[in-house]
Amino acid sequence: MSAGYAERLKEYPNKGKCGLPENYDTSRSLSSKISTLAQLMNQSRYTVVLTGAGISTSAGIPDFRGPNGIWTREQQRLMKVKKKKRKRVENNDDQSEQPQQNDNEQQQSSKGSSSPSFVTAQPTLTHRALAHLITNNTPHPNHNNKNQYYLQHLITQNIDGLHGKTTSLPRNQLSILHGDIFTEKCSTCHKEYIRNYEISTIGLQPTGRYCTLGGDPPGSCNGALIDTLLDWEDALPEVDWERSQVECAKAELILCLGTSLRIEPAGGLCTLGTGLGYVDAGAAEWDLDCGGYLDVATTKKKSKKKNGRKRQQLPPKKLGYVIVNLQETPYDDGATLVIRAKVDDVMERLMSKLGYGSDWDGNDDDRVDEHEQGQDGKNDDDDED
Repeated sequence: MSAGYAERLKEYPNKGKCGLPENYDTSRSLSSKISTLAQLMNQSRYTVVLTGAGISTSAGIPDFRGPNGIWTREQQRLMKVKKKKRKRVENNDDQSEQPQQNDNEQQQSSKGSSSPSFVTAQPTLTHRALAHLITNNTPHPNHNNKNQYYLQHLITQNIDGLHGKTTSLPRNQLSILHGDIFTEKCSTCHKEYIRNYEISTIGLQPTGRYCTLGGDPPGSCNGALIDTLLDWEDALPEVDWERSQVECAKAELILCLGTSLRIEPAGGLCTLGTGLGYVDAGAAEWDLDCGGYLDVATTKKKSKKKNGRKRQQLPPKKLGYVIVNLQETPYDDGATLVIRAKVDDVMERLMSKLGYGSDWDGNDDDRVDEHEQGQDGKNDDDDED
């Protein structure tokens, strides 16, 4: 799975800290922290989630920087090879007798162990819970609006497609930053095709197929399809990246689940949860270039009439961001709350704290065999956010 994907990536030396120890909160501390998290969820009127590889490990997909992660094992193998070479030099061994063995060791050091296909992996409890919190019609306790839900947007760094396998999750409420191993898109009209098989290329390369649905009239495009998987130095997808920044800027609370927050710029999104509260669309415009509101003066104005309608008053101070991860992250110190526990365990208990019964978790993991979406990352018949 992740190992096969990692083998396709170019060589890249700066993979961040790997193999840090995993820590667990005590039972009493964990119970207290989950209660605090539930309180924050109830207080927040706009919550965004950022997910990483740690939410998929219970599906059998290894992470990258954990004690048994892909990059951790790679570093361990490289160190082992270097140690053997040093020992041979110190002992004046004749290395010419073992050239093939050394080549094999070097090749193995850059690859992960074989893994089953991503196709067989199914969404974890966390994937299903997040989709439920975004789409379930249970009203938020602090809102009179019965269409308000606990989560408003989900951002993922994962390429495994498991969020997509929870078919109730709308694409316009999911931003995919590093690509999806099941998705290819047209290089001309940008229409997306979600397959039930892995796309074999990486780095936004042609897949050998062509667009059959885009264009005007539909079906006339015939543009070359490319994969959506980013290699190390590829730029983030413009639509998903800009939408992620806007959503995090609007958020009163950001949840970081199963991510080491060591890949930038995605890792820094959580800090947008610590600034001033959001304003409505008529009060200010979010400027992605400067990373703030153009009309910052509106943050000090009281609610008043403008153009015949009442401007929404700014909410109180933001609630910040919460990290749920077994390893430390570079952003721990600025977090409102840090939970050291398995993400599935936290989400299962959180759902109970939020008032969901044991029957919330239905079977929602069937993938549409082939699905098309537009450049803006939403279904053609979806409404705007």
